Amino acid sequence: MSEEQPEPESRQPESSQELESLRLEVEGLHKRMEEIRAATEEEVLSKWQSPWKGADTVRAKVDARLASNAEFRTIMTRARTAEATAAELSPQAPPGEASPTGHPAIGR
Repeated sequence: MSEEQPEPESRQPESSQELESLRLEVEGLHKRMEEIRAATEEEVLSKWQSPWKGADTVRAKVDARLASNAEFRTIMTRARTAEATAAELSPQAPPGEASPTGHPAIGR
């Protein structure tokens, strides 16, 4: 039985390293999603000539373009998977860390 006790301790550093790796990956994915969102918003603002251009309409148009952006959707799926895995490894995550919509780039 004494042989079984060191095993969880040896797994702890592995899961801690894995958790930190996942957090860094999620941070990088979120950063890339923000870059894509900013570029899309800049494009919408520069090309869209409309008297109805307001903050809400611009946000809706950007969201619509992001929904059809394959790179953004792939990154968002990977970020959600990594966040779920990180949550499994660390169920005591601080409250308020995650966005209520699943990702801070969504903006709502």
